[in-house]
Amino acid sequence: MSIHYDQIVGDDFAGELCPDAAQIVQSIHDPNAPPVEATDITAAREGHLFAAHDLPLITNGLSVDDRQIEVGGRRIGIRVYTPSGAGPFPILLFAHGGCWTFCSLNSHDRICRFYADVVGCVVVSVDYRMAPEYPFPAALDDFYDALIWCFEHASSLKGDPGRVAVAGDSAGGNLSAAAALRLQSHPKYRLCLQVLLYPICDASALSGGSMERYADGYFFTREVLAWTASLYTKGSDVANPEISPQYATVTPNLAPALFIIAECDILRDQALAYAQKLRAADIKVHCNYYRGVPHAFVAMAGVLDLGKQALQDSVHSLRQAFTQPD
Repeated sequence: MSIHYDQIVGDDFAGELCPDAAQIVQSIHDPNAPPVEATDITAAREGHLFAAHDLPLITNGLSVDDRQIEVGGRRIGIRVYTPSGAGPFPILLFAHGGCWTFCSLNSHDRICRFYADVVGCVVVSVDYRMAPEYPFPAALDDFYDALIWCFEHASSLKGDPGRVAVAGDSAGGNLSAAAALRLQSHPKYRLCLQVLLYPICDASALSGGSMERYADGYFFTREVLAWTASLYTKGSDVANPEISPQYATVTPNLAPALFIIAECDILRDQALAYAQKLRAADIKVHCNYYRGVPHAFVAMAGVLDLGKQALQDSVHSLRQAFTQPD
């Protein structure tokens, strides 16, 4: 696969975890616990509480407000992070990761606080419905409808509808990419950036390349992805572009994209392939590749230097996009 990397970060550990990342992964792994995919969803959620608790808790100058919005006859929960000041501020709509089945507003709270504070934007984190209780397309519908709501109600958020971006990690990156694809055909609204942190781009690709090399022992396993993807898709065609953006038709209206890609991640190759697809379609792409780190390394930013670097790199891209939106 021929890929142009705009930035390659970190020392070369021959495709293995750097010492700091290896120590973190080892500390998270419990050899006595049953595999996540061998448990029921309730037990899996209780045991899957990894969150960015090591990031500083930013409170000063931020207003944090949990709300319910009415969209399409249903209520969607959102958490709104607003910087101090009159605004209008740029808006970043955020989708938490967790394989469409785990995590919550709370697990990604500190990352959202970081973006709101350091970028100086309103962050709207979406409490989308999760599988298996709500399979595809529930999560995407919630995230996309919340996005349109933000455009339409930007003034109530002290936000600027002309400066809106989406971001998410893993499954949240998948939802961000799929929402950006949906928005291609919207007659009015445009995104200025999609920030895709090690996104799931092809739920049908469960073999070969990085999927084989990093299948087990690198925090996020192939078996967990296969299990949670089956819960999310639940009989839907996994090659549906709204599940696997790799199969989408791309138009010039698609938003520019920043890819944050981890080297030691089963999702590495499919994220690279999607970045290649967008670049081939003349979409503005910035592709950052971080050596020696696993999936979810941004959530390790409080103790992992490359996690901090990736956060700062995404801040830089967001600031650029919000200052000079495409």
